[in-house]
Amino acid sequence: MLQNGFNALQSGNLAEAERISRLLIARQPHDEGALLLLAMSLDAQTRLDEAASMFQQLTTLYPQRAEHWLNLGYLERSRSNIGPARQALERAIAIDPQQAEALRELGLLETAAGLSQAAARNLTAALALLPDDPLLRAQAARACQRAGRNDESIALVQGWQQWTRGNPEALADAAWTAMESGDLQTADEALAFAEHRSPNNAGVIAKRAAFFERTNRLDEARALLARVPQHDESIKEELKVLRAQIASRSGDPNEAYRLYESLVRDERVAARRPELFFALAKISDARGHAEQAMNWLERGHQTQMQQLRASLGTAAELDAMLLPPAVVSPPDYAQWLPVEGPDAENSPIFVVGFPRSGTTLLETMLDAHPLLTCMDERPFIHNLVQEMRDRGFEYPGDLGRLDDAACEALRQIYWKQVREQTKAEPGKRLVDKNPLNMTRLALIHRLFPTAKIVLAVRDPRDVVLSNYMQIFRAPAYVRMCERIESTAQGYAVAFDAWNAWTRVLKIDLLQTRLEDVVDDVEAFSRRLCEFLGIEWSSAMVAFHEHAARRGYIATPSYHQVVEPVNRKGVGRWLHYSRWLEPAKVTLAPYVEQFGYA
Repeated sequence: MLQNGFNALQSGNLAEAERISRLLIARQPHDEGALLLLAMSLDAQTRLDEAASMFQQLTTLYPQRAEHWLNLGYLERSRSNIGPARQALERAIAIDPQQAEALRELGLLETAAGLSQAAARNLTAALALLPDDPLLRAQAARACQRAGRNDESIALVQGWQQWTRGNPEALADAAWTAMESGDLQTADEALAFAEHRSPNNAGVIAKRAAFFERTNRLDEARALLARVPQHDESIKEELKVLRAQIASRSGDPNEAYRLYESLVRDERVAARRPELFFALAKISDARGHAEQAMNWLERGHQTQMQQLRASLGTAAELDAMLLPPAVVSPPDYAQWLPVEGPDAENSPIFVVGFPRSGTTLLETMLDAHPLLTCMDERPFIHNLVQEMRDRGFEYPGDLGRLDDAACEALRQIYWKQVREQTKAEPGKRLVDKNPLNMTRLALIHRLFPTAKIVLAVRDPRDVVLSNYMQIFRAPAYVRMCERIESTAQGYAVAFDAWNAWTRVLKIDLLQTRLEDVVDDVEAFSRRLCEFLGIEWSSAMVAFHEHAARRGYIATPSYHQVVEPVNRKGVGRWLHYSRWLEPAKVTLAPYVEQFGYA
């Protein structure tokens, strides 16, 4: 009789499967097979609360059966119950460390929560158990890319023509990883191949349309979207998001707002997609509705923090993210071993600054110069911190112990990453733009002591507001930007460290203000070239045209730098002055320092 029930379930006769399971449970309340059949039939009918109750009963009655914990974890994840899902999946893995599907589900859960390192660890562990699963390989590659394990990510994507086996979902995921790694050719080819293999696959068409939107090819994105059935339930949510993004960028904010708002009315969608609240806030801000924008932002940050708390757990782990970086004292610096380094022309040009201060604009302007080449935001300097630790050195305390040989070895690792993981053009001076490299200034100076460093500065009140209005995925940033006050504290911590380091280190620095760029692009670009010791190029004035030709730009500002310079973001904080009130005392010293008083 039980087999008849599973046959009914498999054939889609869910009511019959449920009827049989309940008959069996009436005779034997603890019958494992009957309870499982009932749980699965309820799940298939999307009666998720009832299904969850049955899976919980199974884990209580049979606590050493990993598959029941896996099923519970999978179901709780689909209900957006992140904490219970994580606990159930971890229990499944504890019972059976070879449970590949539990490792996969946990990795995907951590991916959604922005826990990149943990996601990469669990998805690669699952892949080791299921090496021929194309979708799992694509998921592991993307997780490695997000975790900064770029060598592994590139290796996993390589040979995609063979290992994807024409699987459209795997092709689409591999393409997205290639895009985020800067390999637009591979991304375009993989998505085109996926569409060729599955021409009517709405998910593939939507992913390719998203690729075109992300690479600033809006006309092609619209044309593809027109081919997707309006009411395709399988990707209805993704299509709404994409249509909203394109509407927002095409001058139709009312339609974008309508689409986003319809999505967040569904509590389950809202619980797993905090980015929708930030998108609504952005449109509200553009319309001049400051209070409405702040209400959406509050909901967005609350949702992100709920996800983060469910993923990390303890308050101590969250608070540890706000600890100030260590700084070396002048007496300690005086004891550093003397080392030689390359001259400025053979060193990267480093563009740093607190996020949302105009670093992407600076990078794009520099990339338009025929003698310079950029590589988008890369964690290469950050990776060298781990390299130091792997070699037995603490950062930053042991920087002074690095001799010429150790410094050269780290430089070679840096240049190897540039060669193998970027499209930076050989023969041109490299621009390394990563805002938070400002917190790694000491390492930059140790390896490239004569490097030109450009610090991007913007009114601190606009910077803090812009960060609060921006969705970030990195857990430390989610925590920092939870409130206006905590965002301001993060800004203060970063610049206190910066000021301390610049008092100790002798760096070749140009401090720039975003407002100066906006006021006179040509004058600013000439000043920038003078600092770098290169002739001015008129291409730097029309850098937005160069940005549009670049395609993919891996920062939240990707849609802004393809537009001509404007003053939209200058003085925005004035519209939000009352919400910024708690942060003004914290920011006052930096408002004074950078000349905004």
